[in-house]
Amino acid sequence: MLDPRQYLEKDFSYHADMLDALLEEGTKILYSEEDGVMLRIGKRGPFAISAKTSEAMTKMASLIEKDRYMAIIRPLKFLPEFFAVKGKAETMPCYQASYQSKEPVLEYEIPGIEIKPLTEENLEFVCENYDDDKDYIKSRIEYGMLGAFDESGNCAGFVGFHGEGAMGLLKVIPEYRRKGIGFVLEAKNLNRRLSEGRIPFCHIVVGNEKSMCLQRKIGMKLSDKIVTWVFK
Repeated sequence: MLDPRQYLEKDFSYHADMLDALLEEGTKILYSEEDGVMLRIGKRGPFAISAKTSEAMTKMASLIEKDRYMAIIRPLKFLPEFFAVKGKAETMPCYQASYQSKEPVLEYEIPGIEIKPLTEENLEFVCENYDDDKDYIKSRIEYGMLGAFDESGNCAGFVGFHGEGAMGLLKVIPEYRRKGIGFVLEAKNLNRRLSEGRIPFCHIVVGNEKSMCLQRKIGMKLSDKIVTWVFK
């Protein structure tokens, strides 16, 4: 088995999530050869696959033993080979953005807005405004989510990290938009990742132009190739 970095670093932007996963405790290298790399991110996270050939995709897909799973597949053209092994499943095509500088993003203060960690008291609010999966959101708050609060204590927005390490869970409540809150929340999240020695990255659903603009504004580099989330 080869060092997976030899393969992944040839296209850093396309593989930033997988390179970061190698820094995550519990990540397993399931396949690493000249024709591709397959990881299991963290202790119970998704599979991440990058294949150079259709044969490699077939081999790596066969390593997923369970019927229910989540996986991040690349390239898109080998998705049929993956489905031939695992059967059809839901998909979510995304572009990947990654921060490749060692310098932190300049943070600034917004008058009347305080950024502070969320607590379990904010669980219902996040579920109502982002995702109703309470167990998942609770785990993300425990890992470390930030909220933006106005002078009356109302939450104007929040941000966090997904289980596989991607920056996300970003939401600014409509009446608080166009004040720079999204940028400040994202900047603080990114700088936290840098301070931990990790690679800041995120996945942007194809068609989400607002998110693409924010990532470019904050200094993220976008891969021009698609990674596809597969859910079953």
